[in-house]
Amino acid sequence: MFVFAGAGVSLSAPAGLPLFDWLRDEILCQLGLSRYTPPSAGATAPLSARRKVLVEVAGGLVPEPFMLALSEAGVDVQSWLSAVLSAGQPNAAHHALAQLAAAGARVWTVNFDRLIERASGGTLPAIAWPADPAPGAPLMKPHGSAGSELIVTARQVLAGLHPGWLERLRADVRGRTVVFVGYRGRDLDFQPVWDSVLRDAGDVLWFDKWCDGEMSEAEHKRLVARAADANGRLRLMPPVAPPGGAVRGAGPNPSWDFVAWCQQNLLADAHPDLVRQLFDRPAAVTYPALPGDTDWAAPAIQGLLGDYHGARGNYFRAALRPGSQRQAVSALATSYLNHGGNTMAAILTPVARWPGPGRLARAREVAERKRLTAWSRTGRHDAVLRATSRLPGDSLSTYLILRSEALRMTGLLGPAAETAQLARQRARTEQHPVRAAHAAFQECLALLWADRLPEVRACLDDYLRPYAPLAATRWVAWSDFIAGGLAVHTNDPEAALQCYLRAETRFQAEALLDGVVSVKTARLAAYRLRGEPDSYAAELARVTELSRGGERGLRYYTRRNAFTAESIDNDHAEFARCRGDLATAARLYGRTADSQHPLQAALGHLGLALIQSADGRFPSHAAVAAGIAEKLGNLAIVARSRDLLADPLPAGALRPVFFC
Repeated sequence: MFVFAGAGVSLSAPAGLPLFDWLRDEILCQLGLSRYTPPSAGATAPLSARRKVLVEVAGGLVPEPFMLALSEAGVDVQSWLSAVLSAGQPNAAHHALAQLAAAGARVWTVNFDRLIERASGGTLPAIAWPADPAPGAPLMKPHGSAGSELIVTARQVLAGLHPGWLERLRADVRGRTVVFVGYRGRDLDFQPVWDSVLRDAGDVLWFDKWCDGEMSEAEHKRLVARAADANGRLRLMPPVAPPGGAVRGAGPNPSWDFVAWCQQNLLADAHPDLVRQLFDRPAAVTYPALPGDTDWAAPAIQGLLGDYHGARGNYFRAALRPGSQRQAVSALATSYLNHGGNTMAAILTPVARWPGPGRLARAREVAERKRLTAWSRTGRHDAVLRATSRLPGDSLSTYLILRSEALRMTGLLGPAAETAQLARQRARTEQHPVRAAHAAFQECLALLWADRLPEVRACLDDYLRPYAPLAATRWVAWSDFIAGGLAVHTNDPEAALQCYLRAETRFQAEALLDGVVSVKTARLAAYRLRGEPDSYAAELARVTELSRGGERGLRYYTRRNAFTAESIDNDHAEFARCRGDLATAARLYGRTADSQHPLQAALGHLGLALIQSADGRFPSHAAVAAGIAEKLGNLAIVARSRDLLADPLPAGALRPVFFC
């Protein structure tokens, strides 16, 4: 056997070790950010709408970017985690794992605690990262062990498994029955390799809580082990009824399910008292104070959560403290550099042209990168294309990301997707989670615009969804945005509206109006698909107002952007056409057909062709639409235009067009 244990194993009593959600909420409270945490169990006052949003946004954080931000802010995360996770006593699952390892099973765990070793009485040999994994110890700890070096940050997991550890993993899995217990399968160093590793295994059994979410746990496991699932070797183990004497009404417990399976198959045993304890309420966790320099931790976490205004306020206050001015000014400058628009680009232009080697060259490169980012953010895509036309082979992934977006917006979807794919690969090599998520988003969006839907799904599941939580909450929102577009294309308006609601909630919490406007524009198509004219009209009025004037307190880089206005016009035109208001549709489509953006022009000409067909005229605009779309790389517009040219009957013109 090969057994892989996750955090769920150490949750049940008498271990009672905290999950990441508990650790995160404790740290937020210690940093004075309790507004991001759920109310205490005894609280009776209802949460305000704003507080609900903040709690939901913080709830989307995964451990690695959170711990990275704390570490970079001066908190000694590793020693704090070691102290917290050194408590508790081994439970029945730890004893079963120790017995299996002693009997010849290979046991791996990403848990930092030493409860399996303690269950063996200290006799079980273990190897913990960063030690050499080659020796044949039966217990392997690839993320480290409490009291020594730990893998906890986004950069560490983005680097992937060390080749030696991956080789050992393959050797330990090969030919064995694989058992996962209490493990979600979302560690980014393991997730990309599980499918290929498990191809050499026997049966794969997975014990976990099968709760539903934006992607159900069961669906995620099938994705992680897709080859084993395809040939019937993956078994998602069902919950087992609690044993006699256990606490009644206790929820699902994968540790008990695993122990019961071991006992049934005579693989391991546990004392009945230990088994019953699995269902006891764990003792309250005692947390020590965060060690190290915590003065800068609160604004670092606020920045991660998208509260740039709050973070900058903390940095301004820090600048008034003796000895803190230099660090505070540096943090403020970084915040404004990372989130500036055209004004910041103009300020950076002379810096980007400074001559000289050494530190001047470094300053010049940073200024150029930030300047191009500001141009891209405000829609100056032609300027970005010119500036990135001759990139060196070793250029940073940022330049490739910006070029990919510029290619997409100016009408070359195939090259845009290819450039984004290269950027994604390079960002992973750079161990930069934000760039990796941004590149995956650009790749998904280029493929979605091209109507290459199976490739969009693969990129979303394999890259954007795993990378997004490692970067920041806004990238989780953009992954929901892509998922909503896929749902519209596959005729599922309910799923689309759920995705768009999650995305808009996160964008609102980050005060990012560009994201809100993008979601509202895409939601128009979902309301059309669902047949809700009143909801459509209300959303159309709101998004039109927001796109023109913005909203106080929200950042809006692309205010009065032509592409956004044309997207709204195209959807409004299609809404009017399908409801028989051909005059309004013709006026709006005629306007977008003259767009400088190839995608909008192609949609405008297709809409005019559909109106011509509905009027019983030859759809001459379809030929124009097909020509633009073929050069652009949009398969759906090409196919629809050619269908109209081949059979320009009114019945074919009534089928609606959806674009997200």
